[in-house]
Amino acid sequence: MTDYIGDPLRAQVLQVKGQINLRQLKKPYLGSVRFFKHLIISFVIIMMTVPWVLVISKALAGRQLSGELVSMEARLAEAIQVATDAAVAGQELEKDAMEHYERYEALLVQAENDLQEFQTAYSFLETQMEVTEALYDFSSSFSHLHPELKVAGPSQYIDSERTVYLTFDDGPSSYTRSILDVLRRYDIKATFFVVGYTIPGREAILQQMVEEGHNIGVHTYSHVYREIYGSMEAFLDDFAKASNMIEEVTGIKPDVFRFPGGSVNSYNERWGNMIISEMLSRGYRYYDWNVGSGDASLDANSTTIYEAVIRQVRANDYSVVLMHDGGGNRSTTVTALSMVIDRLRNEGYTFDKLTNEVRPTVFAAAGFNRG
Repeated sequence: MTDYIGDPLRAQVLQVKGQINLRQLKKPYLGSVRFFKHLIISFVIIMMTVPWVLVISKALAGRQLSGELVSMEARLAEAIQVATDAAVAGQELEKDAMEHYERYEALLVQAENDLQEFQTAYSFLETQMEVTEALYDFSSSFSHLHPELKVAGPSQYIDSERTVYLTFDDGPSSYTRSILDVLRRYDIKATFFVVGYTIPGREAILQQMVEEGHNIGVHTYSHVYREIYGSMEAFLDDFAKASNMIEEVTGIKPDVFRFPGGSVNSYNERWGNMIISEMLSRGYRYYDWNVGSGDASLDANSTTIYEAVIRQVRANDYSVVLMHDGGGNRSTTVTALSMVIDRLRNEGYTFDKLTNEVRPTVFAAAGFNRG
C-alpha cells in the first residue's frame, strides 16, 4: 500500500533533500477485523481436524488392541491345545490303568480259585489223615489172622525238610549190588521194599543191606495184584510170607511196607481201606511216594530218570523217591542214581532212610504209577 499526501498539501510543503514519505500508522491487530477473521478460520480448521485426529487415534488404539487380541487368541489356542493334549494323555493313562486293573482283577480271581482248590484238596487230605490216625486204635475183626504180624508203632512222627528218601522196589536182583555200591560210595542210606519170591539165592544181598545201614520193608511176596487184593486173608497171607522170610534172613522184623501198585489202585478198591485199617492197627506204617522216577517205563533212560527226579524233588518239602532195583533191566537206574545224588547234594539236600517214625507219604487219589 502506498501512502501519499494530497496535491494541495504537497504544494504547500517545502521540498527537502531526501524526500520524506509519510505513512499512515497501522491499527492494532487484536480486536481488529483481521483478528476475528483469523480466529474464525482457526476455529473452523480445528473443528475439521479434531474429529479426524480422534478417528486416527481410535484407529491406532484399535490396531494395538487388535494385536493384543490376536496375541491373546494365540495364547488361548496354545493353552487349549495343551489342555487337549493333556486330556488325550489322561485318557491314554486311564485306559492303561484300566487294563492293568482288569488284569489285576483277573489275577486275583485266579488266585482265589487256586486257593480254593488248594484248600479243598488240603481239607480232603487232612480229613483222610484224621481218619487214618483214628484207625490206629481200630479194633480188628481179623486179629485172629496171623497174630504174629504186629509191631510197635511210632510214638511220634518226624517232619523232615529238604530230605530225600531214596526207595527201591521189586528187588533184590542182579542190579541191587550195583545200587548198594553207589550208595556206599556216597555214604547214603536208603530203603528197599523187597519182593519175597526174589530172595532165595540172594540172601547175602539182604544181609549186606542191613550191614550197611539200610532199611528193609515188605513190598509183597508174589507181586500178583489180583491174588494179593482178593481178600483180607489173602493180603495177610502174602504179607506174612514175605515178612517172615526177611526176618529169617536178616534177623530183623520189618515194620514198614509199600503196597504193590501203591495204596490206591484199581485192584484194591474193595479191600483197600480195610487193609489199611488192619495194618495200621497192628503198628505197621505204609509209604507211597511223591516222586516217581519213571524208571520202570520201557522208554526210560538215565537222562529221563534224572530229570524227572530233580524236577519233582524241588516241588516238595521232603521227598520219597520211587525207583526200582528189580523187575527188569535196571542199568539205567544205576547210571542215573549217581547223577541224582550229585545234583541234589549240590543243591543242599540230605538223604536218609525211611523208618516208621517218618511221617508217611500216602496217596489221596488214584492215578499214580505202580510200584
